[in-house]
Amino acid sequence: MGIKSIEDTNFRLKVSLKRNVLIAVSVALLLLVLFMVSGIIYIHNGYRDMDKTYLVMEENSHLKDKITHLNSEIDSIMIRLELMENWEDDIRSRENFKEINKEVREMGIGGLPQIDNELRLSDPKANLEYNLLVNRINHLRSKVAFNYQTHEELHGNYQLRSDLYRSTPSIYPTFGRISSAYGKRKHPISGKKDFHYGVDLANKKGTPVYATASGKVTVTSRTAKMGRYIKISHDFGFETVYGHLDRIQVKKGQEVEKGQIIGRMGNTGDSTGPHLHYEVHRYNRYRNPAKYFIQEREDIALTK
Repeated sequence: MGIKSIEDTNFRLKVSLKRNVLIAVSVALLLLVLFMVSGIIYIHNGYRDMDKTYLVMEENSHLKDKITHLNSEIDSIMIRLELMENWEDDIRSRENFKEINKEVREMGIGGLPQIDNELRLSDPKANLEYNLLVNRINHLRSKVAFNYQTHEELHGNYQLRSDLYRSTPSIYPTFGRISSAYGKRKHPISGKKDFHYGVDLANKKGTPVYATASGKVTVTSRTAKMGRYIKISHDFGFETVYGHLDRIQVKKGQEVEKGQIIGRMGNTGDSTGPHLHYEVHRYNRYRNPAKYFIQEREDIALTK
């Protein structure tokens, strides 16, 4: 091999080496650029994720504050509900209505706690607080529903008692002395034995006569025996009659209230002096009016 041939070979080797070095350097630079770009992207994404993390942490903090606020609101509502329960218990005790045991109230709002598993990947403490809040809200909802039911029952009983009191003849129809009681007696005019189906109360002519219960005037008339008289129909099967009146101060079909003046005591009809003949009927049967005088509202029962 000649000298020229050796020189050509060496030159080609140098060129090939330089080319390989250039390629290697180019690849290294490319890799470096890619690494730097990847690093920049990674850092950028990292900062963005950190921003999101900070936002989530801030929202979680606000959420915890809201949960605390809602728990305070529930506490306030529960206190008000307890006051309402105490008021209801007082009314039931005062009106002799059936009382509700505290344990019954708690049983009425019982049930297993509910767990929301959708938040199982979140902060365990926040998850626990959220589930406790959900269960308190469910407890509050049940408590309100139970109390509404008992209040509605109480209102119905109270309304029934009020209506019963208004419709039951339970006050004196006038002021005066009882001159003739209900039952067997000797008739003051004929002298014969008969049965007196009412109570006579004697006083001066013109003494006010009162409706002993609220109701509707069904009769305003005059007969030879009763003289001027009034008949009033009441709810719950009651009817009252007021006889021997001097004046009638209501009209047939008129609604009257308990204690309202409906006429004046007189001496009309079959009478020996100024007095009121007063009758109480219940389901078309005569009743002793004296048994209904001065009855308190809580003493009046829904009976036949």
